Amino acid sequence: MTIENIIQAVKTTELAANNAFSSSPYLKYAVAADWTAISAYAIVLIITLTIYNSKKEKERANNVALVIVSIASKKVKNVLYKNINHHKKLKIPMYLVIDEGAELQEDLSKLSGINLVIVPKSFRKDLFGKGRALRYFVENFVKPDFWYVFLDDDNLILNNSFLYEIPYYEKKGYVAFNPVLLPRKGKSYMAYIMDFARYLDDISFFRLFTGLVKKPYVGLHGELLGVKGSFLLEVNAFNKPSKVEDFLFSIDVVKNSGKTWQSNTKVSILSPNSIKDLIKQRARWYSGMMEDSKYAPITMRIIIAFKTFARTLGLIGLWILLPFVNYYIVALILIPSSLVYWVVYIYGVKKSGKLRYIVTLPIFGLLEGLGLIYGLTRIGKREFIIIDKTL
Repeated sequence: MTIENIIQAVKTTELAANNAFSSSPYLKYAVAADWTAISAYAIVLIITLTIYNSKKEKERANNVALVIVSIASKKVKNVLYKNINHHKKLKIPMYLVIDEGAELQEDLSKLSGINLVIVPKSFRKDLFGKGRALRYFVENFVKPDFWYVFLDDDNLILNNSFLYEIPYYEKKGYVAFNPVLLPRKGKSYMAYIMDFARYLDDISFFRLFTGLVKKPYVGLHGELLGVKGSFLLEVNAFNKPSKVEDFLFSIDVVKNSGKTWQSNTKVSILSPNSIKDLIKQRARWYSGMMEDSKYAPITMRIIIAFKTFARTLGLIGLWILLPFVNYYIVALILIPSSLVYWVVYIYGVKKSGKLRYIVTLPIFGLLEGLGLIYGLTRIGKREFIIIDKTL
């Protein structure tokens, strides 16, 4: 094929795109909506990086306890023991919450420096998953004047800024906080790279609402979820069955006018060990949020719907609409708007040390979309999907 043939093919394709736009104005609206969605992250990111900083005092809080929740199976033994040993250096009371009869119960009962909490089999059979364990802890161990920092068994707190922030925000009546999440590689390089989208979420939309607006309109993470004990008791926290107990709790915060901040603390989260597990994880989030959104105020529902569209559906829409878009629109609008995603994913590739995975970046949005689609099929099913955390 000659250069002239290539140029003619490009012109033909561009003409077809222009004709498609002329014959169907709805395509113009679709492109405009998709551009707005994928541009939102870039706009929000600029605002949050420019304006927001957490505050702290010189003295650290002495009314803080760490609460680790685990299924305590043999599969998570290495991850769990690493978690426990890592956090002893914080020198704060540490609780480990497990179900009665867990595989590691006997071994864990022999550990020193940790308070083992065993949830009886007979407790609240209407609840399930992590939310059931948290409810048992709230009913039996929470004190009003303490702060409780909830962690999953694969989380590693990377710095202790939250201990110095709590005294500042406690005096001002704040009731909860979240950290910034950073992925840690499991067995899958692709899942690890894709998880950097969670970091983008944290420094953009989560920081905007949890930090700047002081209301968790897009939810809260269960990883390093810090809450004042008096608020946990006041809102009767974790008292409904849910796949996403952290999101359900964020609804309680919004409905009860609680104030939040985003901590400068970073938390390392173990990425799923396979793309299959990543899709299952995302499916649990989406199905759980859609199930629990009925409890949320209308403002919160609208914001969550837009955020979901802005990343997951926005990126999928970009590829679907690409054949119909004038090339100048691609160059001047769509590519710069989606650049923030590419930068984050490329950073993930760099951190992975496997540059060959850069060729997989175009499909990441589609894989996230599969999580959303699979989540739609799981709505209404009582289940708590547990992904592989073996190392």
